Amino acid sequence: MPTFIEILDSDNDDFSSNISIPDILDHESFNRIMPSSTAAASSSSSSLSYQNDSNVTNDTIITASLSSTEEKSRESLMSEIEDTIEQIFTSISIGEPFKLPMKSRPLTGPRIQKRKRSSNNDTAGPSGTDNTRLLTLSSSCRTTQALTRYISVLQMIYEAIAYRIMLTKRDMYYRNVELFGKQSVVDIIVDDISRHYNVPRSSLNVVGIDISAASKGLVFGPILIKLKNNRTLDCSSSNTTTGNDADDQQGILIPPIHQVAQVQCKAKYMIVIEKEATFRYLVSVGFCQSLPESCVLVTGKGYPDLSTRQFIKYFSTHYTTKPILALVDGDPHGLDIYATYKWGARAMSFDVFNLAVNSIELIGLTCQDRQEFNIAPQCLIPLSEKDKAKCLTMVRTYNQNETPGQSQLIERGWQDFNTQLASQGHQEYIREINYLLQSDHKCEIQALNDNGPYSLTNYLIRKLAKYIS
Repeated sequence: MPTFIEILDSDNDDFSSNISIPDILDHESFNRIMPSSTAAASSSSSSLSYQNDSNVTNDTIITASLSSTEEKSRESLMSEIEDTIEQIFTSISIGEPFKLPMKSRPLTGPRIQKRKRSSNNDTAGPSGTDNTRLLTLSSSCRTTQALTRYISVLQMIYEAIAYRIMLTKRDMYYRNVELFGKQSVVDIIVDDISRHYNVPRSSLNVVGIDISAASKGLVFGPILIKLKNNRTLDCSSSNTTTGNDADDQQGILIPPIHQVAQVQCKAKYMIVIEKEATFRYLVSVGFCQSLPESCVLVTGKGYPDLSTRQFIKYFSTHYTTKPILALVDGDPHGLDIYATYKWGARAMSFDVFNLAVNSIELIGLTCQDRQEFNIAPQCLIPLSEKDKAKCLTMVRTYNQNETPGQSQLIERGWQDFNTQLASQGHQEYIREINYLLQSDHKCEIQALNDNGPYSLTNYLIRKLAKYIS
């Protein structure tokens, strides 16, 4: 686990639509389990260092009821996989069905009735409970195919762990294209296995589609990232101490967190930016250097990858007093990206504790900014039907007792959703979605440049005023 060290400035030592889900057997949608265990959470948080901050307790309490993965020894994980394989083949040999360790996320709203009508082999519980698949070799081609897919992926993972090699999900897919059909099938099964054994994907020796592009996020600012191979990435320059393969000229590729040994930082806050183009613009004009207090810029290039989210999470966990601010487009996708950082993603709801950054704040682009910063009407874009459907999905309720956004939080992995629903951040998020629908228009960050080449930097300086001492 990487450690974080704050570097103090020499002159200042005083230094936060309703989507229809196919059955899990199809392996073609991100059906996920609602987290129910909290044991790993305390283990995961205990390995981080908090010596530079005094507000850890509040953040820990907020996430204490959330599920998380935990590191396991290579031998322990291999033993668990062996037990699973043995149980599967023992059941097959005597012709009995067995419980395949693959579960779906909690059902909400109309999906409960749909699952009850379409489900034949699962032990379906009430909304918000686990649904474990019961599979066996049978005349059902679909059931047998699901079993074969799962065992095939599990075998590849076991071999990778045993021989200490790294696999990409793309490699796994191309080992049997006919069996898997498409890449997303492998992606989902890998996440299912990660969830079942309660370990991060890196413990399975599985990385993204391409090892050389395992991370897509960029970071720029006064941060040094020391890797376990003794390389150091200086995120404030275009050079590294032992090579430049991570050099992007305008930002450093965020490495997978399991490769990181230590992070040193002297920034006062972090700005998480939706778009790569906006990130590169701010780096090119020297935005960080122009501020009275230093900051770190991060972009996930749209919806963030795992490495980007892990990096921001670790930053937030260690530097609890340093603001983390989100700059996204004023549209449904921008707000959903912000929600992914703040409350987690549905696809990784089983590890929401290690990924959700509940302290992140939305600074823009909001509907109110359109008037306050004189964005011209011609810069506004009408909402498409798809945009409207996405907005409605984000606030839709399924019964009179449900609060807008409740089902979204459940699907993202939150058990204590009432606390989140009552929070100022969530209420502002829901209001912003409603404002979008009422205005019937969306607005991109680039619209600010219609008022001049430095309108974006001026906008940010005004927005950051309360964070800059």
